[in-house]
Amino acid sequence: MPTLTEGMHAGEALGEFALGPAYHNDKVTVLSGQNLSANAVVGSVPSATVASAAKAGGNTGNGTFVVDATAPAQPRVIEGVYTLRCVTAVTNGGVFRLERPDGVVIGDVTIPPGAGNSITITENIKGVLTDGGTDFIVGDGFDITVSALAEKIVEYDPAATNGAQIVRGILIPATNATSADTIGVVASRGPGIVNSNDLVWKTGLTTAQKDTAKRALLARGIRAL
Repeated sequence: MPTLTEGMHAGEALGEFALGPAYHNDKVTVLSGQNLSANAVVGSVPSATVASAAKAGGNTGNGTFVVDATAPAQPRVIEGVYTLRCVTAVTNGGVFRLERPDGVVIGDVTIPPGAGNSITITENIKGVLTDGGTDFIVGDGFDITVSALAEKIVEYDPAATNGAQIVRGILIPATNATSADTIGVVASRGPGIVNSNDLVWKTGLTTAQKDTAKRALLARGIRAL
């Protein structure tokens, strides 16, 4: 007689949750290119339209800021216009300050001195700031507009830097997003209990990495036993 193997059922890992599904669960978008199992531990990545332009009135320096073509939106990004301004002029370089749309200063970045040198910005937004043949002066800079911001669910990956390394919750039904973004449901918050043995992980994760993720679930009120 052949051996039959029963697959993982939607929500099989979920135990007792104190409140109804409308409180614990979120309707989400699973990023295309994935086929995720039921009960997969997931993170999320930001998706947005990001465009850069020289500040109003133009710049004296002719360097550039080029938005990353693959992942321009980074964790903690918000919608609106980010400003990147030269605060210290340096020959073949410069110090630039990045500020969020709400006025919060993210920090300063420095183009290493040297003709044509560049630096990659990765906080909130991602892009490359490059020195040009004509030096930047104080006040030069770029406006970076973030719009159509959305969250997309991906497999939890502690080695990632794009947001996938931050636990978002547990995917309840298996979701096949191989060919296109697909709607799914994630258990995002407790109080609740899940069966640790039924959680599905990215291949190759160590016990220590899984334990770290379980602690992140606990911070969301979801205890893995």
